[in-house]
Amino acid sequence: MGPPCKKPSTNGWCSKHEKLKCVSCGEHAVRSCDEGMGGLTCGVPLCQTCHHGLDGVHVVAKVYNDQIKERRESEQTGQESKRVLEGRGVPTGLPRHLKDLLDGDRVGWAIKACYALEIKHGLMGFFPAIAKGTNIMILVPDKELIFRIWQSLDPRDSQVLPLECMVNEIATVAYPMRLGSDYEKSQSRPLKLFSASEVEDLFAKDVAPFTWAPGLFGADMDQERFDVLVDRAKKELLVA
Repeated sequence: MGPPCKKPSTNGWCSKHEKLKCVSCGEHAVRSCDEGMGGLTCGVPLCQTCHHGLDGVHVVAKVYNDQIKERRESEQTGQESKRVLEGRGVPTGLPRHLKDLLDGDRVGWAIKACYALEIKHGLMGFFPAIAKGTNIMILVPDKELIFRIWQSLDPRDSQVLPLECMVNEIATVAYPMRLGSDYEKSQSRPLKLFSASEVEDLFAKDVAPFTWAPGLFGADMDQERFDVLVDRAKKELLVA
């Protein structure tokens, strides 16, 4: 883990580091993860072969190599892998991106205002609200619903993110609208659209079923300031 501690040792490791385990595989950790996250370095203990995965989860070498292979294939074909799509909560068989959707049969699709939540910060990266235990961003087609979700989250300096999307409410899928170049349209990939009933089911199972995407330190605020922030935003958005 970094430079030698230069402390007395019989095995090359000080008492602090000799039992430190890799967060991915559990083997002896020999280095810190140097992946950049929100302007900082990840820093978790890793063995020599495990990696910071492309989904933000630390993985063994085989999984990481498979992810790199998937990314290269996606760059060549424009088609995301089943694993990547499942990670966003959407099925296979959809148009690859917004350009394909707009160029094809739009039956069942309509333009609709949708809403997500994100942490406010001045660094690189996007840190939305997600469903707990997943990497699936919360996107809903209802203003009142997004505020219920927001108020259930840990208090962070955050905001509602309005997104105009091409929506299929039966398939619960949305593509953020980008009406610039064909390239820009091709960068709009399918996202899961949470219905009101899905959100209600999640709240029925857990009083706090949503959380903030990991990786950003700071932006914390006390509950009183957070409540004022949410209330002010609610008044502004609901009268718009």
